[in-house]
Amino acid sequence: MNTDENVIIITGEKGCRVHHIGRVLATLPNVYWYSNEHNGKQPWNIASAKTSNIRQRKIAPKHFDRILPNGDRLPPMWDVISEYFPSQEEYLRTIFFPSVEKARRQTSKTLVFTSHKPPFYLRQYFGTIPTINVLYDAKRAVKRRLSTSANFPGYYRLKGIVDESNPYLIYLESLKKQKKDFTQKDLWAQKTHKTFWKDEYSKEYEDYLTFQMNKNLEIRKMPFQNVHNVDMDKIDWKSTKNFLQNFLKVSQDSFNDLEVMSL
Repeated sequence: MNTDENVIIITGEKGCRVHHIGRVLATLPNVYWYSNEHNGKQPWNIASAKTSNIRQRKIAPKHFDRILPNGDRLPPMWDVISEYFPSQEEYLRTIFFPSVEKARRQTSKTLVFTSHKPPFYLRQYFGTIPTINVLYDAKRAVKRRLSTSANFPGYYRLKGIVDESNPYLIYLESLKKQKKDFTQKDLWAQKTHKTFWKDEYSKEYEDYLTFQMNKNLEIRKMPFQNVHNVDMDKIDWKSTKNFLQNFLKVSQDSFNDLEVMSL
């Protein structure tokens, strides 16, 4: 992919408000919003989480799925479902990029994707696509992750993307038979202790996340021209607007509205 693809990537660690930023950007007139009753007809319809069938929204109301007008769901970035697809190249070539090309026939607006991979890794496959990179204080970021994405469902069927014979899906199905609504914390516990989550694992899990997020933060700080850094706790929308104006053809008034909508 290249800058002609009309794509913006927002990348941050899990729990670092990437979907919040995505909703704010989707208020711009030429950025596509995945309008749906379960996402919210408009990006600011946060209260729609109460009636949404998107399970993550019960925990983090600003979460959204990539739903197109015909009901199709754009597949996630590889890092989100890497357990299902050991080969990143094959996943991008056979599933992700063809789906993005198909979406081009439904909208000419810029598509927003979220990722958890630092820009250094994204450049290999996405070149100079404009990227908003979320930096953070690891202690606060881990605290928020523990209250949000760590409690997201551990089971994702991904029908239409993942075949029934997929080994990782079969593994998840086996866990589901033992605990119907297992979470991401349960998956970590299974990999680490071969059991489902126990409160006694809390300190170990927090230390693990803190180590990983501190390590990734150093990689995220590597500078690239197509990457704009924002702080998870206080986004500088003025500098973000200046960055986006290099890629999006919208009026200054629209960017002023962006700042208002972010409040």
